Amino acid sequence: MKRKRHWYRWPFYIGLFLLILLVIVRALLPFWVRDYVNRKLSEMPDYRGHVAEVTLHIWRGAYQIHGVDIEKTTGHVPVPFFSAPVIDLSVQWRALFDGALVGEIDFYHPQMNFVNAPSKANSQVGIDKPWTQTIKQLFPLKINRFGVHNGEIHYRDFSKKPPVDVVMDRVQMVATNLTNSKKLSKSLVAEIQMQGRLMQSGEYKSQIALDPYAAKPTFTYRGELEDLPLVKLNEFAKAYASITFEKGTLRVASELTSTDGAFKGYVEPVFDHMAIFSPEHDSDNPVDFVWQGIVGGLTRILRNQPKDRFGTKVPLSGNFDNPKPAIMTTILNVFRNAFIQAFTGTLQEQKRQNIPDVNPNKSD
Repeated sequence: MKRKRHWYRWPFYIGLFLLILLVIVRALLPFWVRDYVNRKLSEMPDYRGHVAEVTLHIWRGAYQIHGVDIEKTTGHVPVPFFSAPVIDLSVQWRALFDGALVGEIDFYHPQMNFVNAPSKANSQVGIDKPWTQTIKQLFPLKINRFGVHNGEIHYRDFSKKPPVDVVMDRVQMVATNLTNSKKLSKSLVAEIQMQGRLMQSGEYKSQIALDPYAAKPTFTYRGELEDLPLVKLNEFAKAYASITFEKGTLRVASELTSTDGAFKGYVEPVFDHMAIFSPEHDSDNPVDFVWQGIVGGLTRILRNQPKDRFGTKVPLSGNFDNPKPAIMTTILNVFRNAFIQAFTGTLQEQKRQNIPDVNPNKSD
């Protein structure tokens, strides 16, 4: 009888052992996932990544990465290429209800730093194939959607005096249907919407339709920047054009279409009520004094006088390996703006209305 009662206890002991084992595995799993993520981030060429912590949310098929930093290992770049306090990777439940098992990523308060420098080793300029492969290795499902919440994008140049830092903050972005275009041959079914604030003033909004599976860039883009005070660009203008804006605003409209890497489009910048030259501010350096006087005088003459607007339209064409700038057409468009019809620096009304406000919140 004692032996029988002893055997009856075995299921209890086995269940208790499995429960303890499950608790241990659950406690250690975040550390294993963190180490896995750090190992994959360290395998990127020329870059080193590190995460501080990983938390699991098994009930919703997700995990969060905390304290992400990705830095360049070659040369000397004083800012990380990418950082974010939280990245959330999860199953996209709404797509699951439609019969597709795919994932989504949300970046919270991320920051990206693109750095221009005289040497390639000290530059940070782009994202290539190894980056996308690394992201795929961090989540077992194909990524169908990603969102950006309150991000920042910086263009920096530490080789200039003063250092250049052009920043777009309050970046909201959402990309959808990233896996669907593989099913529809030559269809631009994936979409990226983005909006932000340039230099804490100018409102920017854009929309891209693309085929993410194309071997070469295949997309359509349209974007618009509204009413950026020119004085906000003085560091950039001083560094690259040796001029200083005294007043005025900038508006820019742009459209671009690319098929198999061959692109065609335009950028249309207009400067309203622009003033460049001021004898009170620019008399310290004789060379700058003369140069800014010439530029200020020419832009004042070659502007649409009734609207007090200097502008042009820059045609873009070629391919990404060999772009072809249309310099003469750009110059002729300066005269067209001045003496025939002023450019507006805005998209056509119908195209503007087709760019909705970005809502990066999850669709489910």
